[in-house]
Amino acid sequence: MVRAWKWGAGSLSAGAALVSIISSVRSATGAQQVRWIGVAPAADTAFAIGDTIQLASTITDGHGGVLPGVSVGWSSTDTSVAVVDSAGTVVVQGAGATTVVAAAGGRIAQSRILVRPRAAAIRIHGDTLVRLPEGGTSRIVARVVDARRYPVPGQSIAWRSVDPSVVVVDSLARLTAVSAGRTTIAATGGDVSAELSVEVYPVPASITLLAGDNQRAPAGRRLPNPLRAQIVSRGGRPLAGVAVRIGSAEDGAGVQQTDTSDADGMVELFWTLGARPGRQRIPLSVDGEASVGTIVAAEADPLPGNTRIGLVGATPIGRVGAALTEPTVVRLTDSADAPLPGVPIAWTANEGGTIVAEEARTDSAGTARARWTLGARSGRQQAFVQVGSPTAMPRFAIEASALPGAPAALSLDRGAPSRGAAGRTLTAPIVFHVSDRHGNAVPGVPVAVRTASGSVGERSIVSDSAGRVALEWTLGTAAGSQRLTATAPGVERAAEVVLEARAGGAKRVALEGLPPSATAGRPLAAPIAITVSDSFRNPVVGATVMVATRSGRVSPASARTDASGRVLVRWTLGNTPGEQQIVATVKGTERRAVGKLRTLRPGTASTKPRRAP
Repeated sequence: MVRAWKWGAGSLSAGAALVSIISSVRSATGAQQVRWIGVAPAADTAFAIGDTIQLASTITDGHGGVLPGVSVGWSSTDTSVAVVDSAGTVVVQGAGATTVVAAAGGRIAQSRILVRPRAAAIRIHGDTLVRLPEGGTSRIVARVVDARRYPVPGQSIAWRSVDPSVVVVDSLARLTAVSAGRTTIAATGGDVSAELSVEVYPVPASITLLAGDNQRAPAGRRLPNPLRAQIVSRGGRPLAGVAVRIGSAEDGAGVQQTDTSDADGMVELFWTLGARPGRQRIPLSVDGEASVGTIVAAEADPLPGNTRIGLVGATPIGRVGAALTEPTVVRLTDSADAPLPGVPIAWTANEGGTIVAEEARTDSAGTARARWTLGARSGRQQAFVQVGSPTAMPRFAIEASALPGAPAALSLDRGAPSRGAAGRTLTAPIVFHVSDRHGNAVPGVPVAVRTASGSVGERSIVSDSAGRVALEWTLGTAAGSQRLTATAPGVERAAEVVLEARAGGAKRVALEGLPPSATAGRPLAAPIAITVSDSFRNPVVGATVMVATRSGRVSPASARTDASGRVLVRWTLGNTPGEQQIVATVKGTERRAVGKLRTLRPGTASTKPRRAP
């Protein structure tokens, strides 16, 4: 039987590669003539990478007889799909289709091989249990594989979390741990599925400080109360057995301490402060969890043995009631003169002044500044600096010199005399006080004095260190009210002294109304006026005048001078004609006046009255 050879599409695709195979087969067969070759099976399908298909070839001669021992050449048109060896064994390499060609004696035969990988399982790489911390993430690596565990291309996997409250998974197989617990992740790809166990374990999420923050103690000492804190997981559960550390090697806060949380997540630690005073901060953290921690603050009070306070600059000087032009500055150092920054400082002032800090703590140079407004009293004023706790450190005193303000008032001393003798210098000086608006004495102020009567020693006198101006006033000679006025620059109201100038001692005694003659034995027709005056002819009031006569009688025999310095007496003459006299004497003095007249017998003409010398 003769078979005709037809080149199929598959044989054409073999290309030039078959030419060499046919040529080599021709030479190998020698004289034998190959008329036909066949391959079985002519087509086959594989479902897994790595599967093998065994092809068998049949070769006949021109008479249809089988030719044994003829060498056959095998080839694959697409080796990425399948390869074939010299025995006709096809090994699948990848999905697709290829043609396996068998050639002998110049003849070829073909077998069509189709590779369609079929999903047999889902292969999840890694451990069978995934452990994640709360809030942690991970990525699942999985493939849909065939029966020989080779990946099946083009197969997608759908993911699902059995308990999303524990773990959620997205379409890209990314896991996110939500809360502590266990669950299963299910994977589905076509007709196959797989599962993965996931465990979420709790981790510290926060340290909540419950007690012990913002305490204070002397520097280098342990705080009086422990620090109490609670460790809580991301899911809000207290965590037991967590090691919590206070302090680090850098913060200089004494010996580090560690405590392990109890069943309620509670820890208790004691903090020994560092040696430098001021605000101290220290970390409270979970071992191995750098992101979990909190900062605790405390105040380290300075101690007298290692703290120095000094005033920077000269003693402050300013006006009472006014702010100093420059701030008051103190510097805080330790015993080695190193600055102490960050130490709290409180300021107070006496004498009604105020002092306000610019900052509540010392700066990096250990200095602190305050604005001082002096009180109303002139002289020495003080401000006080309290560093740290008053129970540990005595306060530091700063003195300022408060100068009086501008003159605002001129006042008369309360002990000024209210009366004096006319024409005489007052026994006590007149004293004025110059003061500012707060009542402080102002020295060096010129005071001008003027008077309408009398005289003063100086017309302009400068106030002394006590703000006083003392002057002597010689009164005018006229008795009555006298006035002295004092003024000072800048003082709106003048100061005045008004006093009563009294007459001096009795120096003159005069008789008025005495006639040259009168009838004996009869009273004078008009009373006699006795006037007492001083050396300036000012009437002397209230002087006792004694009146006497050897002839007749006088009434009254004793009387006090009135406001005009006068006493009126009536004289009844004696019965004996001739010269009669009357004597007026100022009691307690030697001042006296004698009046004489001539008495006539009754019926004798009298003369007009005359004034006795």
